[in-house]
Amino acid sequence: MKIGVVRVSGILMVCACILAGTCSSALAGIPEGYRDIKLGMNKGEVLNVMKNSPIHFSYDDMGREIGEIVRGDNLFRYATYRFDAQGILVEIGLQMREILGRDKVLDMFNRQHGLKISPSHGTVELDRSIEVRDNGLIMKMNPNADQRSAKGETSRDLR
Repeated sequence: MKIGVVRVSGILMVCACILAGTCSSALAGIPEGYRDIKLGMNKGEVLNVMKNSPIHFSYDDMGREIGEIVRGDNLFRYATYRFDAQGILVEIGLQMREILGRDKVLDMFNRQHGLKISPSHGTVELDRSIEVRDNGLIMKMNPNADQRSAKGETSRDLR
């Protein structure tokens, strides 16, 4: 009888692990931003985060953009935060570290976020998108998200 209990509890453990993996992949998606800076923040909020966070110590306010030399990140070396005319952060451009190479950076980024982006395949969600351009990863906020009729996540081929 003990063998049956062990088998059943083992089967339940395997089922729980499979279910947990399924749930975590369902929650995966395009990041809301980079580190502690999120798409949709206004420029004042972004500057405040940069001034008060020890991870942001090398940045330059260039009007409708803020450029930052990234420290402490193995994947990216430079970030550009672009704002619209109202001062809302609508795009984050991340320049990949050349020493790793684009394929390695994308592989690691995809595993971290449960994505499958590549130079020819971006991902679009209702309110944001992500794509690869040359040696950069571009996250964009969709300003017309409330006007779209599509629900859920879609992918597009960039070839």
